[in-house]
Amino acid sequence: MPFPKYLTVVAALIVATGIRSDAQNTSASTFRVFLRGADTGVEEVTVFESAEGWTLRGSGRLRAPINVAIDYWEAKYDPAWKPIELTVNMSAAAKKWAIRTSFAGSTASSDINQDGQSQQRENTVSPDTVVVPSLVFGAYEALAARLPSQKPGGKLEIFIAPQDTVSVTVDTVTDETIQVPGRTIAARRWKLLLGASGATLDMDVWTDGNRFLRLDLPSQMLSVVRDDIAGVAARLVTMARPNDEDVSVPANGFSLAATVSRPVDAAQAAPAPGKKPAPARLPAVVLVSGSAPSDRDEFVAGIPLFAQFANAFADAGFLVARYDERGTGQSGGRQESATLQEFAADARAVFTYLSKRRDVDPKRIALVGYGEGGWISLLAGELDQKIAAMALVATPSIAGTELVLEQQQAYFERGGEANSPPLETAIEQQKKIMDAVITGKGWEDLTVDVRRRVDTPLYRSFLQFDPSKTLARVRQPILVVQPMLDRELPVHHGEQLAQLARSRPRAAATDFVQLAGLNHILAHAVTGNVAEYGTLAQRSVSPEATRELTAWLIKTLPAPPSK
Repeated sequence: MPFPKYLTVVAALIVATGIRSDAQNTSASTFRVFLRGADTGVEEVTVFESAEGWTLRGSGRLRAPINVAIDYWEAKYDPAWKPIELTVNMSAAAKKWAIRTSFAGSTASSDINQDGQSQQRENTVSPDTVVVPSLVFGAYEALAARLPSQKPGGKLEIFIAPQDTVSVTVDTVTDETIQVPGRTIAARRWKLLLGASGATLDMDVWTDGNRFLRLDLPSQMLSVVRDDIAGVAARLVTMARPNDEDVSVPANGFSLAATVSRPVDAAQAAPAPGKKPAPARLPAVVLVSGSAPSDRDEFVAGIPLFAQFANAFADAGFLVARYDERGTGQSGGRQESATLQEFAADARAVFTYLSKRRDVDPKRIALVGYGEGGWISLLAGELDQKIAAMALVATPSIAGTELVLEQQQAYFERGGEANSPPLETAIEQQKKIMDAVITGKGWEDLTVDVRRRVDTPLYRSFLQFDPSKTLARVRQPILVVQPMLDRELPVHHGEQLAQLARSRPRAAATDFVQLAGLNHILAHAVTGNVAEYGTLAQRSVSPEATRELTAWLIKTLPAPPSK
């Protein structure tokens, strides 16, 4: 098994065994590992402190497609976090590996045993290098302990045992607040650049004091998250405005947790004699995400899309509500039994909540849906004509069954994977899966694992949804926004969606905006490919996108004539 120069995706289940009798302090944390949003493994890491220094210890396993088992690993450091010794026993690709590395000054001497065959290796390292065994993330506790002494521009070295060393440069350091039930965590986020100039890899490491809290590798869509902030009830507070308000919105048998953002200088209406001042009634916006689990900030590749939307719209004079989806963040409810129609009911619940607020004009509330959130907005708008308008941002224009096949075709055109079946075979298999999901027949020809993943009400409603049919019954004004470098939903989706909206009988006007140079996450890009997300120079929503949306909202939700 090769040892990559940069870090390889892994999770480990670390078991603390044999606590040393001379240990003065011990602490353990549980981590979860997510690859492309999927829960891939769990890791428990124990840190021992004694008069002799520090010891990190653990063991674990990562599920398919990596299939790696770490039977045991231990890293020893002196009190100043200079490495002393490393031991790793692991299994991968049906082979067993044992690594023993000792450190003396600037030399790391490794004995590598693969299925009984040994080889030796020596590397030149910094005496205070951070040791990260290839395929072990618990070792990042050592990096977390070293980072608090660093400032932007500071440099460290990581030894990816037993392969090579990688330089680490601290790019930026920011303080973050994470809300969990009953408390908040004052975290620090370190943006790090791995490698030499011109060949760097972005990596974000979050610390809680001098303890490891989270790691993000955007280019690999990999996250390692401590369990207390990986739960559905935790959320990162991003771009908080001075008068943001956290609210609870009644839904169907549960509550949706939301943040309401208001203009900083929202005026008070002149009070009647003897009455308290009433807030001015503002136009309002509900931000609607897709059906994939998403919190109120709609984080994609490290960009909090909805937090940035809310900031821009509130600055333009709108009251903005964004909410954690049911079963996500701090919202109640469950996702596995929901459908697109039920997600639309949640969006309507937030709309209804806003329409009853004293500081909102109930006749001037629009929905802004992103991705599948555009579908959900259309469903809500079809059922509730009181919704004033809808903006559909990077939204699919074809039925779910067609979209799945289109994306599979695009996947093969990008090269697929080395072990992928032929395109014709893959498409035929996909059609069988979709037919079984929709009809409930034919499961005997598919594996149990496939059925477990796709036989859900949500996926069934996704496959059966056809935006053209719902659009024909929607009467409100619509804005279609299409990023021109969108490789997840190419340009023809925006064009077709705008054409469908313009052909609606007896409907209000449709506007169509094309955003040159922007990708699916509304950021400036070169290629627009998903692989580029983690390397973008500016990791934020483009001002062009929020400017076009704001201009349309102002035009579509004008202030009523003064009396």
